[in-house]
Amino acid sequence: MMVFLPVGKASLFIVVHLVLVLLTIFFSFLGSASASAEEAAALFKWKSFSNRDNPVLTSWILQPRGANSSNNISKDIASPCNWYGVTCINGSVNRLNLTESSMNGALYNFPFSSLPNLEYLDMSVNALSGSIPPQIGNLSKLIYLNLHGNEFSNEIPHEIGRLKNFQTLDLNDNYLTGSIPEEIGQLRFLSDLDMSSNNLRGSIPSTFGNLKNLRHLYLSDNILSGPIPSELGYLYNLVYVDMGFNNLSGPIPSELGYLYNLEYVDMGYNNLSGPIPPEISNLTSLDFLNLSDNNLSGLIPPSLGNLSNLFNLLLRHNQLSGSIPKELGNLMALDLLAVGHNLLTGSIPPTLCNLSRLEYLNLDGNNLSGHLPQGLCQSGVLNYLSVVDNMLTGPIPRGLNNCSSLQIASFSVNQFTGKLSELFGVFCPKNLEGLDLSNNNLYGELSANWGRCQNLTTLRIAQNNISGRIPPELGNLTLLRELNLSSNRLTGEIPKELGNLKLDILDLYSNRLTGEIPKEIGKPT
Repeated sequence: MMVFLPVGKASLFIVVHLVLVLLTIFFSFLGSASASAEEAAALFKWKSFSNRDNPVLTSWILQPRGANSSNNISKDIASPCNWYGVTCINGSVNRLNLTESSMNGALYNFPFSSLPNLEYLDMSVNALSGSIPPQIGNLSKLIYLNLHGNEFSNEIPHEIGRLKNFQTLDLNDNYLTGSIPEEIGQLRFLSDLDMSSNNLRGSIPSTFGNLKNLRHLYLSDNILSGPIPSELGYLYNLVYVDMGFNNLSGPIPSELGYLYNLEYVDMGYNNLSGPIPPEISNLTSLDFLNLSDNNLSGLIPPSLGNLSNLFNLLLRHNQLSGSIPKELGNLMALDLLAVGHNLLTGSIPPTLCNLSRLEYLNLDGNNLSGHLPQGLCQSGVLNYLSVVDNMLTGPIPRGLNNCSSLQIASFSVNQFTGKLSELFGVFCPKNLEGLDLSNNNLYGELSANWGRCQNLTTLRIAQNNISGRIPPELGNLTLLRELNLSSNRLTGEIPKELGNLKLDILDLYSNRLTGEIPKEIGKPT
């Protein structure tokens, strides 16, 4: 079909305009083809230098020049857009996803300047080493960089602060050294920052307070020192912060109480001091709080009982004093409470029995006194209970006999009294694996019913006042690896049935046992 256009100035303008549009498209195509070829050549050169024999990158090949090849590079070099891990827009590379690609070597000759449209770069979980080149700052469109799980060393380049569009930066699990560049505070769109598990030193830059869009901050497992900047209180979008396992010192800034979106806070294993700020009770979205292994002092704020979404509360290994607040019994979502190895006094509040989801309770190494609350396992989910090294008195609650969920129970180094036969040996919790009743004032005899505790791997009842014979039924505990009955008043002979056990530790020292050691004990199995 032929189309006849009327002759005139208007029609001539239309024809000229159409030709210009077609020429623009044509040269744009040639330009993108040429750019694609240049990017392919640059990537192939880097691959040839560092990962020539990498089986994952077998698709990274250039179209060979033949006898009839032209001088046009766009025709002679294949586009990289179909290569493994490469994604393009308009023929230009915008994404490289090379995670777990068995890559090694270094990045110093990576073609940063040849990939002007690169937005996404993932080289995580490889064996790349050497420095992160400062040329990485040339990737002006980059919004995502993931280099975690490699062997990068030396300092983080300050040029990384030029990547103004950055949203995600993951350098976790490398060997990076030096300090955190203050220029990272210029990345105002940054939402996820992970520098954990490196060898970074120095302080946390106060410029981090400029990262108003930051949601996740991971700095754990480094050698960071100095105070936690109060400027972090400006990061109102922060949801997750992990600074554990460093050398941070000074107080916990009360300004963190303004971060109402926080769900996870880990500052454990540092040298933080001073009190726990009561403002933390404002963080009503918080579900995890770890302040363990610091030098915190003062009282446990009763207002922590307002954190109704809290799952885990870890305050162990500090210098906290006073009593355990009864308000902690309001934390109905709590499944782990660890306040051991502090200077806590007073009794264990009965309100802890209200915690219907509590699975783990550690109160070790304090100065707690009084009786154990009767209803500690009334919820039926408690599987770990340890009150070692306190001044607790009275009987161990008989209700724990029926605590079928209990796996580990430690009551040693207290002043518990009562008849041993009325404890776990009569109605053994079916899941009980470890029981320590050592260093108390328990008396009575070992019941034959202890042989029913089929899951026991550890049984310690040393340094009490138990008497009578060792029941041969203990030989039925086929999983038992440690049996310690030392420093009691046991009499009679050692039952040969103990030879059925594959014990690593058997301690019967300082009793009144008679006879010979049965030959069955200690024989090879």
